[in-house]
Amino acid sequence: MSNQVAIESNVRYVGRLLPPSSTYRVLFTDGQLESANVQFRAPDRTLAYRAPDLQRLDGRADLPTVRAELTAVAIEARTHPQSDVLLYFTGHGSPDRRTTYANNWFSLWGNGRFTVTELARSLEAFPASTPITLIMVQCFAGAFGNVLFQNGDPKGALIEQRVAGFFAAVPERVAAGCTPAIDEAEYKDFTSYFFAALTGQDRLGRPVTGADYNQDRRVGLDEAFAWTLVHDDSIDTPVCTSDMFLRRFVTMADSEISALSYTTLSSWATPAQRAALDGLSGALRLSGDDRLRTAFNRFREQRPNSMAPYDVRVIRLVNLVRSVALAHSLEVSGDEPTKRRFAELRLAEARNPLR
Repeated sequence: MSNQVAIESNVRYVGRLLPPSSTYRVLFTDGQLESANVQFRAPDRTLAYRAPDLQRLDGRADLPTVRAELTAVAIEARTHPQSDVLLYFTGHGSPDRRTTYANNWFSLWGNGRFTVTELARSLEAFPASTPITLIMVQCFAGAFGNVLFQNGDPKGALIEQRVAGFFAAVPERVAAGCTPAIDEAEYKDFTSYFFAALTGQDRLGRPVTGADYNQDRRVGLDEAFAWTLVHDDSIDTPVCTSDMFLRRFVTMADSEISALSYTTLSSWATPAQRAALDGLSGALRLSGDDRLRTAFNRFREQRPNSMAPYDVRVIRLVNLVRSVALAHSLEVSGDEPTKRRFAELRLAEARNPLR
Protein backbone atom coordinates (compact mmCIF):
# COMPACT_ATOMS: atom_id res chain seq x y z
CA MET A 1 0.00 0.00 0.00
CA SER A 2 1.37 3.40 -0.99
CA ASN A 3 -1.20 5.78 0.46
CA GLN A 4 1.30 8.12 2.07
CA VAL A 5 0.10 10.44 4.80
CA ALA A 6 0.88 13.48 2.61
CA ILE A 7 -1.82 12.37 0.17
CA GLU A 8 -4.33 12.16 3.01
CA SER A 9 -3.15 15.57 4.22
CA ASN A 10 -3.79 17.03 0.76
CA VAL A 11 -7.37 15.76 0.86
CA ARG A 12 -7.91 17.33 4.27
CA TYR A 13 -6.20 20.60 3.26
CA VAL A 14 -8.15 21.19 0.06
CA GLY A 15 -11.39 20.28 1.81
CA ARG A 16 -10.78 23.11 4.30
CA LEU A 17 -10.36 25.61 1.47
CA LEU A 18 -13.74 25.06 -0.15
CA PRO A 19 -16.38 27.79 0.32
CA PRO A 20 -18.84 26.97 3.16
CA SER A 21 -21.70 26.61 0.68
CA SER A 22 -19.86 23.94 -1.33
CA THR A 23 -21.10 20.40 -1.68
CA TYR A 24 -18.33 17.92 -2.22
CA ARG A 25 -17.43 14.26 -2.12
CA VAL A 26 -14.25 12.53 -0.99
CA LEU A 27 -13.14 9.23 -2.50
CA PHE A 28 -10.15 7.72 -0.70
CA THR A 29 -8.56 4.26 -0.53
CA ASP A 30 -11.15 1.55 0.24
CA GLY A 31 -13.75 4.04 1.47
CA GLN A 32 -13.56 2.89 5.09
CA LEU A 33 -12.52 5.19 7.94
CA GLU A 34 -11.57 2.14 10.01
CA SER A 35 -9.05 0.64 7.55
CA ALA A 36 -5.39 1.06 8.48
CA ASN A 37 -4.14 1.99 5.01
CA VAL A 38 -2.43 5.38 5.46
CA GLN A 39 1.34 5.06 5.44
CA PHE A 40 3.37 7.28 7.78
CA ARG A 41 6.89 7.45 9.15
CA ALA A 42 6.94 6.62 12.84
CA PRO A 43 9.25 8.40 15.33
CA ASP A 44 11.71 5.49 15.05
CA ARG A 45 11.86 6.16 11.25
CA THR A 46 10.09 2.93 10.35
CA LEU A 47 7.03 2.92 8.09
CA ALA A 48 3.70 2.16 9.72
CA TYR A 49 0.00 2.34 8.85
CA ARG A 50 -3.04 3.89 10.51
CA ALA A 51 -6.67 4.60 9.72
CA PRO A 52 -7.54 7.77 7.72
CA ASP A 53 -7.88 11.03 9.63
CA LEU A 54 -10.48 12.73 7.45
CA GLN A 55 -13.58 14.74 8.28
CA ARG A 56 -15.49 12.78 5.69
CA LEU A 57 -15.01 9.81 3.42
CA ASP A 58 -17.76 9.17 0.90
CA GLY A 59 -16.58 6.17 -1.06
CA ARG A 60 -13.85 4.00 -2.48
CA ALA A 61 -11.28 5.50 -4.82
CA ASP A 62 -11.76 2.70 -7.33
CA LEU A 63 -12.64 2.88 -11.00
CA PRO A 64 -16.39 2.10 -10.78
CA THR A 65 -16.90 4.64 -7.98
CA VAL A 66 -14.93 7.39 -9.70
CA ARG A 67 -16.91 6.82 -12.89
CA ALA A 68 -20.20 6.91 -10.99
CA GLU A 69 -19.31 10.07 -9.07
CA LEU A 70 -18.29 11.96 -12.20
CA THR A 71 -21.53 10.91 -13.88
CA ALA A 72 -23.50 12.14 -10.87
CA VAL A 73 -21.67 15.49 -10.84
CA ALA A 74 -22.31 15.92 -14.57
CA ILE A 75 -26.02 15.24 -14.06
CA GLU A 76 -26.15 17.75 -11.21
CA ALA A 77 -24.37 20.30 -13.38
CA ARG A 78 -27.21 20.17 -15.88
CA THR A 79 -29.49 21.56 -13.17
CA HIS A 80 -27.01 24.31 -12.19
CA PRO A 81 -24.86 24.73 -15.31
CA GLN A 82 -23.18 27.95 -14.13
CA SER A 83 -21.95 26.50 -10.83
CA ASP A 84 -18.24 25.87 -10.41
CA VAL A 85 -16.96 22.32 -10.52
CA LEU A 86 -13.56 21.64 -8.95
CA LEU A 87 -11.98 18.23 -9.53
CA TYR A 88 -8.89 17.57 -7.43
CA PHE A 89 -6.78 14.44 -7.79
CA THR A 90 -3.98 13.65 -5.34
CA GLY A 91 -2.22 10.32 -5.36
CA HIS A 92 -0.07 8.35 -7.73
CA GLY A 93 0.21 8.44 -11.50
CA SER A 94 1.82 6.21 -14.09
CA PRO A 95 3.15 6.80 -17.62
CA ASP A 96 1.78 5.27 -20.81
CA ARG A 97 4.93 5.05 -22.90
CA ARG A 98 3.08 3.24 -25.70
CA THR A 99 1.29 6.50 -26.52
CA THR A 100 4.36 8.64 -25.85
CA TYR A 101 2.85 9.77 -22.54
CA ALA A 102 -0.41 10.98 -24.13
CA ASN A 103 -2.69 8.58 -22.22
CA ASN A 104 -1.10 8.38 -18.77
CA TRP A 105 -3.26 7.26 -15.89
CA PHE A 106 -4.16 8.12 -12.32
CA SER A 107 -3.70 5.05 -10.13
CA LEU A 108 -6.85 4.00 -8.26
CA TRP A 109 -7.65 1.60 -5.45
CA GLY A 110 -7.67 -2.01 -6.54
CA ASN A 111 -5.07 -1.37 -9.26
CA GLY A 112 -7.56 0.64 -11.32
CA ARG A 113 -6.31 2.90 -14.08
CA PHE A 114 -8.13 6.17 -14.67
CA THR A 115 -6.67 7.28 -17.98
CA VAL A 116 -6.67 10.56 -19.85
CA THR A 117 -9.17 9.05 -22.27
CA GLU A 118 -11.45 7.99 -19.41
CA LEU A 119 -11.47 11.44 -17.81
CA ALA A 120 -11.94 13.20 -21.14
CA ARG A 121 -15.06 11.17 -21.88
CA SER A 122 -16.42 11.94 -18.40
CA LEU A 123 -15.90 15.68 -18.87
CA GLU A 124 -17.65 15.66 -22.22
CA ALA A 125 -20.88 14.82 -20.35
CA PHE A 126 -20.87 18.22 -18.60
CA PRO A 127 -22.77 21.24 -19.95
CA ALA A 128 -20.61 23.46 -22.13
CA SER A 129 -21.38 26.43 -19.86
CA THR A 130 -20.15 24.77 -16.65
CA PRO A 131 -16.79 26.16 -15.45
CA ILE A 132 -14.62 23.14 -14.64
CA THR A 133 -11.32 23.47 -12.78
CA LEU A 134 -9.10 20.39 -12.87
CA ILE A 135 -6.11 20.13 -10.54
CA MET A 136 -4.00 16.98 -10.64
CA VAL A 137 -0.81 16.61 -8.62
CA GLN A 138 0.30 13.05 -9.33
CA CYS A 139 3.37 11.94 -11.29
CA PHE A 140 3.03 12.28 -15.08
CA ALA A 141 -0.06 14.45 -14.57
CA GLY A 142 0.56 16.82 -17.49
CA ALA A 143 -0.87 14.33 -19.98
CA PHE A 144 -4.31 15.13 -18.58
CA GLY A 145 -4.14 18.47 -20.34
CA ASN A 146 -5.25 16.41 -23.34
CA VAL A 147 -8.79 16.38 -21.91
CA LEU A 148 -9.21 19.55 -23.96
CA PHE A 149 -9.57 17.27 -26.97
CA GLN A 150 -12.22 14.69 -27.80
CA ASN A 151 -11.50 11.31 -26.19
CA GLY A 152 -8.33 12.81 -24.74
CA ASP A 153 -6.65 12.40 -28.11
CA PRO A 154 -4.07 15.18 -28.63
CA LYS A 155 -5.00 15.11 -32.33
CA GLY A 156 -8.74 15.24 -31.67
CA ALA A 157 -11.08 18.18 -32.05
CA LEU A 158 -11.51 20.61 -29.16
CA ILE A 159 -14.32 19.78 -26.77
CA GLU A 160 -17.03 22.33 -26.06
CA GLN A 161 -16.60 22.18 -22.28
CA ARG A 162 -14.86 24.97 -20.35
CA VAL A 163 -11.98 23.16 -18.65
CA ALA A 164 -9.04 24.92 -17.00
CA GLY A 165 -6.44 22.45 -15.80
CA PHE A 166 -3.25 22.72 -13.74
CA PHE A 167 -0.86 19.81 -13.34
CA ALA A 168 2.16 19.18 -11.12
CA ALA A 169 4.44 17.72 -13.79
CA VAL A 170 4.98 17.49 -17.52
CA PRO A 171 3.65 14.22 -18.99
CA GLU A 172 6.99 12.41 -18.93
CA ARG A 173 8.19 13.32 -15.42
CA VAL A 174 7.43 12.41 -11.81
CA ALA A 175 6.15 14.90 -9.24
CA ALA A 176 6.70 15.62 -5.55
CA GLY A 177 4.23 15.06 -2.73
CA CYS A 178 4.24 11.32 -1.97
CA THR A 179 5.92 11.45 1.42
CA PRO A 180 5.19 9.50 4.61
CA ALA A 181 6.47 12.45 6.69
CA ILE A 182 3.85 13.59 9.18
CA ASP A 183 5.03 17.19 9.63
CA GLU A 184 3.17 19.35 7.11
CA ALA A 185 5.77 22.08 7.52
CA GLU A 186 8.11 19.79 5.56
CA TYR A 187 5.78 19.45 2.56
CA LYS A 188 7.11 20.94 -0.64
CA ASP A 189 4.82 20.10 -3.52
CA PHE A 190 2.49 21.62 -6.10
CA THR A 191 -0.58 21.38 -3.85
CA SER A 192 1.08 23.33 -1.05
CA TYR A 193 2.38 26.16 -3.21
CA PHE A 194 -0.50 26.47 -5.67
CA PHE A 195 -3.30 26.62 -3.10
CA ALA A 196 -1.28 28.88 -0.81
CA ALA A 197 -0.95 31.42 -3.61
CA LEU A 198 -4.59 31.00 -4.66
CA THR A 199 -6.02 31.54 -1.17
CA GLY A 200 -3.39 33.82 0.40
CA GLN A 201 -2.66 31.37 3.20
CA ASP A 202 -0.45 28.28 3.37
CA ARG A 203 -1.48 24.92 4.79
CA LEU A 204 -0.24 25.98 8.26
CA GLY A 205 -2.33 29.16 8.21
CA ARG A 206 0.51 31.58 7.51
CA PRO A 207 -0.18 34.49 5.12
CA VAL A 208 1.11 34.24 1.54
CA THR A 209 1.38 37.36 -0.59
CA GLY A 210 2.80 38.50 -3.89
CA ALA A 211 0.71 36.52 -6.37
CA ASP A 212 -1.64 39.34 -7.42
CA TYR A 213 0.51 40.23 -10.38
CA ASN A 214 -2.07 42.32 -12.25
CA GLN A 215 -2.99 44.26 -9.08
CA ASP A 216 -6.73 43.65 -9.33
CA ARG A 217 -6.97 42.60 -5.65
CA ARG A 218 -7.64 38.97 -6.43
CA VAL A 219 -5.47 36.00 -7.33
CA GLY A 220 -6.50 33.95 -10.34
CA LEU A 221 -5.58 30.37 -11.07
CA ASP A 222 -3.08 31.57 -13.67
CA GLU A 223 -1.40 33.84 -11.13
CA ALA A 224 -1.19 31.05 -8.55
CA PHE A 225 0.35 28.88 -11.25
CA ALA A 226 2.98 31.53 -12.10
CA TRP A 227 3.78 32.03 -8.40
CA THR A 228 4.23 28.28 -8.02
CA LEU A 229 6.63 28.10 -10.99
CA VAL A 230 8.96 30.40 -9.09
CA HIS A 231 8.48 29.29 -5.48
CA ASP A 232 7.88 25.52 -5.63
CA ASP A 233 11.06 24.13 -4.06
CA SER A 234 10.65 20.58 -5.36
CA ILE A 235 11.07 18.42 -8.44
CA ASP A 236 7.72 19.58 -9.86
CA THR A 237 7.59 20.84 -13.46
CA PRO A 238 4.06 22.31 -13.60
CA VAL A 239 2.07 22.76 -16.80
CA CYS A 240 -1.48 23.92 -17.57
CA THR A 241 -4.15 23.49 -20.22
CA SER A 242 -3.15 26.60 -22.15
CA ASP A 243 0.33 25.08 -22.57
CA MET A 244 -1.21 21.98 -24.15
CA PHE A 245 -3.52 24.07 -26.33
CA LEU A 246 -0.66 26.12 -27.76
CA ARG A 247 1.53 23.13 -28.50
CA ARG A 248 -1.33 21.60 -30.44
CA PHE A 249 -2.25 24.59 -32.59
CA VAL A 250 0.94 26.65 -32.95
CA THR A 251 4.25 25.55 -34.47
CA MET A 252 7.46 27.39 -33.71
CA ALA A 253 10.92 25.86 -33.59
CA ASP A 254 12.97 26.05 -30.40
CA SER A 255 15.79 27.56 -32.43
CA GLU A 256 13.53 30.47 -33.34
CA ILE A 257 12.25 30.88 -29.78
CA SER A 258 15.69 30.77 -28.18
CA ALA A 259 16.96 33.43 -30.58
CA LEU A 260 14.43 35.96 -29.27
CA SER A 261 15.66 38.73 -27.04
CA TYR A 262 14.47 38.55 -23.45
CA THR A 263 13.13 42.09 -23.71
CA THR A 264 10.94 41.14 -26.66
CA LEU A 265 9.64 37.94 -25.10
CA SER A 266 8.91 39.69 -21.80
CA SER A 267 6.86 42.33 -23.62
CA TRP A 268 4.59 39.58 -24.95
CA ALA A 269 3.96 38.00 -21.53
CA THR A 270 1.05 38.57 -19.17
CA PRO A 271 1.93 40.23 -15.85
CA ALA A 272 1.96 36.82 -14.14
CA GLN A 273 4.10 35.25 -16.84
CA ARG A 274 6.51 38.20 -16.76
CA ALA A 275 6.93 37.82 -13.02
CA ALA A 276 7.62 34.11 -13.43
CA LEU A 277 10.11 34.77 -16.24
CA ASP A 278 11.96 37.23 -14.04
CA GLY A 279 11.75 35.01 -10.95
CA LEU A 280 13.05 31.92 -12.72
CA SER A 281 15.77 33.94 -14.43
CA GLY A 282 16.91 35.19 -11.03
CA ALA A 283 16.86 31.71 -9.52
CA LEU A 284 18.96 30.45 -12.42
CA ARG A 285 21.30 33.45 -12.28
CA LEU A 286 20.50 34.28 -15.90
CA SER A 287 20.60 37.85 -17.12
CA GLY A 288 20.99 39.81 -20.31
CA ASP A 289 18.95 39.83 -23.49
CA ASP A 290 20.46 36.55 -24.72
CA ARG A 291 19.47 34.53 -21.66
CA LEU A 292 16.93 32.45 -23.61
CA ARG A 293 19.69 30.96 -25.72
CA THR A 294 21.60 30.05 -22.57
CA ALA A 295 18.53 28.44 -21.00
CA PHE A 296 17.70 26.38 -24.09
CA ASN A 297 21.32 25.23 -24.41
CA ARG A 298 21.28 24.02 -20.82
CA PHE A 299 17.91 22.35 -21.44
CA ARG A 300 19.27 20.40 -24.42
CA GLU A 301 22.41 19.34 -22.56
CA GLN A 302 20.87 18.14 -19.29
CA ARG A 303 19.75 14.60 -18.60
CA PRO A 304 16.01 14.25 -19.42
CA ASN A 305 15.15 12.90 -15.96
CA SER A 306 17.49 15.11 -13.95
CA MET A 307 16.15 15.99 -10.49
CA ALA A 308 18.80 18.64 -9.82
CA PRO A 309 17.09 21.85 -8.61
CA TYR A 310 18.81 23.96 -11.27
CA ASP A 311 17.75 21.62 -14.06
CA VAL A 312 14.16 21.50 -12.79
CA ARG A 313 13.96 25.28 -12.95
CA VAL A 314 15.45 25.25 -16.44
CA ILE A 315 12.60 22.97 -17.53
CA ARG A 316 10.06 25.34 -15.98
CA LEU A 317 11.64 28.35 -17.68
CA VAL A 318 11.86 26.71 -21.10
CA ASN A 319 8.24 25.56 -20.93
CA LEU A 320 7.10 29.04 -19.93
CA VAL A 321 9.17 30.73 -22.65
CA ARG A 322 7.69 28.40 -25.25
CA SER A 323 4.15 29.23 -24.15
CA VAL A 324 4.72 32.99 -24.21
CA ALA A 325 6.27 32.80 -27.68
CA LEU A 326 3.57 30.49 -29.06
CA ALA A 327 0.78 32.65 -27.63
CA HIS A 328 2.22 35.70 -29.38
CA SER A 329 2.57 33.78 -32.63
CA LEU A 330 -1.10 32.82 -32.41
CA GLU A 331 -2.11 36.38 -31.56
CA VAL A 332 -0.51 37.84 -34.69
CA SER A 333 -1.87 35.07 -36.91
CA GLY A 334 -5.07 35.22 -38.93
CA ASP A 335 -6.56 32.15 -37.27
CA GLU A 336 -9.52 33.89 -35.65
CA PRO A 337 -11.42 30.78 -34.45
CA THR A 338 -8.35 29.41 -32.65
CA LYS A 339 -7.59 32.84 -31.20
CA ARG A 340 -11.12 33.07 -29.79
CA ARG A 341 -10.89 29.63 -28.19
CA PHE A 342 -7.52 30.46 -26.68
CA ALA A 343 -8.88 33.73 -25.27
CA GLU A 344 -11.75 31.79 -23.69
CA LEU A 345 -9.29 29.31 -22.17
CA ARG A 346 -7.19 32.11 -20.74
CA LEU A 347 -10.26 33.63 -19.13
CA ALA A 348 -11.12 30.27 -17.60
CA GLU A 349 -7.58 29.95 -16.27
CA ALA A 350 -7.78 33.43 -14.72
CA ARG A 351 -10.73 32.56 -12.49
CA ASN A 352 -10.60 31.60 -8.81
CA PRO A 353 -13.20 28.96 -7.92
CA LEU A 354 -12.42 29.30 -4.21
CA ARG A 355 -13.12 33.01 -3.92
